[in-house]
Amino acid sequence: MTGPVTRIALSSILVAAALAYIGMAAVQRANVPDEASWEQAASTVRAGWKEGDLVVFWPAWAHAGAAGFQGLAVDIAELPDWYEAAKHPRVWVVASPSGKEPELPGGWHAVSRTEAGRITVHMWTPGELVLAWDGLQSLKDAKVSRGDGEKRQGCSTWQDGKWHCGAQHPWQNVGRISRDIAGRVRDVIWAHARDNSEPLEIRWAGVSAGRTLTVNVGLTQRAIEQVTGSPVEFEVRVGDRVEISRSIDINEAGWFRYDIDVSNLGPVDVTVRIVAKKNQDRQLCFTADMWR
Repeated sequence: MTGPVTRIALSSILVAAALAYIGMAAVQRANVPDEASWEQAASTVRAGWKEGDLVVFWPAWAHAGAAGFQGLAVDIAELPDWYEAAKHPRVWVVASPSGKEPELPGGWHAVSRTEAGRITVHMWTPGELVLAWDGLQSLKDAKVSRGDGEKRQGCSTWQDGKWHCGAQHPWQNVGRISRDIAGRVRDVIWAHARDNSEPLEIRWAGVSAGRTLTVNVGLTQRAIEQVTGSPVEFEVRVGDRVEISRSIDINEAGWFRYDIDVSNLGPVDVTVRIVAKKNQDRQLCFTADMWR
């Protein structure tokens, strides 16, 4: 049987827990950015904005305030892609308070921090490397072909930002596209494998000299969910030298990064080669960038 003293103790514990819960809720409400804070943050960014800047949000849910930044370059993904962000000379980090500040990526520099009501607005700059060439932006300059030897055929039809081998085709092309890869929608070069081991090649001649050539590659989310096709062989040559050679399995998820030292080479030719025995759903995508 529960005695009076025990009942009083239990009641005290329940009251204390309820008060603590109410207190925590009040603190959380006090920290949630209001409309005035979002407006102040947006005004801060607009006042200092320069061409080439980018806005990201922290933590993940803070992108709910993105509407106030319309007309600016904004990354609304839940998690920033700091590699892609580094292609911008300056990045505004709009952060909802916290208890802790957003974490500065390795090699980045904090330039400023501004209070905007219940929000802090940070200006960061990336590391020392500067983007010298972007294969995605330079896709029109590439030479695309299919086949080998006497069966080699140039893909000479450039239409709607895509290279086509012959008539326009909805998916057998090489072009810019946005796709869900490794948990994020990414702007990438679509290079769907061709069938029956017919090679697909994308070649850029005389790419700007730099220190590091960075290549990212992966299959789309749809591709890895399908039990179809065969592994895709992915190869990158710099000049005549093979720098990347790997097989991507049919259900292999990831956005795989490779950094190639080209500091002693000067301008280089960069060639990407894609081969699959069976190409059903082999939606391969990649990017290639030169940093100096």
